[in-house]
Amino acid sequence: MMKSMIAALILVVGSAAFAADVYKIDAQASSVAWKGTKKAGSAHTGGIAVKDGEVQVDKKGKVTGGQINIDMATITNEDLKDSPDYQKKLVGHLSATDFFDVAKYPVSTFKIVSVTPKTKDEVTVKGELTMIGKTAPIEFPAKITTDKGVMTGEALVKVDRTKWGLKYGSGNFFKELTADKIINDEFELTLKLVAKK
Repeated sequence: MMKSMIAALILVVGSAAFAADVYKIDAQASSVAWKGTKKAGSAHTGGIAVKDGEVQVDKKGKVTGGQINIDMATITNEDLKDSPDYQKKLVGHLSATDFFDVAKYPVSTFKIVSVTPKTKDEVTVKGELTMIGKTAPIEFPAKITTDKGVMTGEALVKVDRTKWGLKYGSGNFFKELTADKIINDEFELTLKLVAKK
């Protein structure tokens, strides 16, 4: 009986020693900026709000996992402020079935699978991005810092939208499109994520 109690105690203590700290995403302090370009060179930019999420960290301060949820209904455009009608049309198109189908898929998620040191100030983040109901692996370089219970992650993420079935305007799938109509398959996300212990 005593041996069983001691074994159980060791198990509990051992589990506690390896337990992860959890940092909650501060949605107000976090941001996601997007940039999409055409083959002809023009570009559109905007933002999407972070909904919530959390990051798990081990006792050595290494990120071991986590998930960030993005509120797709908050897509905005920045470069067309002087043309509000066109701006509204673009946001509506991005939200519709040609692109992110926000009514059906209001949340996109990024699940952290691993974080590996790359250089002194940079890590490689591998994970799974889910949007419009599809999940595919993705990886990118990032900078992660932690100070006084606040973790900040910054990254420029390049996403090949066709891996999630987003083929609208793609010259690789619609050969008849002229250069001014072709939307590049790859778009950029500039992430700034803040999480608090």
